[in-house]
Amino acid sequence: MLTRLLAILPLLLCPLLMLGCMWMMRNREPPQRQARAGQQELPMAARVAQLERELADLRARLPEAAAAGEPAPTPARDPSRGSRHGATVPPG
Repeated sequence: MLTRLLAILPLLLCPLLMLGCMWMMRNREPPQRQARAGQQELPMAARVAQLERELADLRARLPEAAAAGEPAPTPARDPSRGSRHGATVPPG
């Protein structure tokens, strides 16, 4: 009887070990989620308000920069992105 149990024991343990591994992998938190948790200290509404204040500050500086003779910043084009058909678009 004991030899029979020893032959069947690996067959019985395999599904249990597989369930245990799946449970542990499901409960493990990925590193990206841990990093995001540290970044989201502010509630969403407070973060939006902060970004709006920064945008208003930058817009207020724009006329000052134009008066000083500095050219207005233009958005940089990404050379790796072309048109939808694969052809590159000339700047301008």
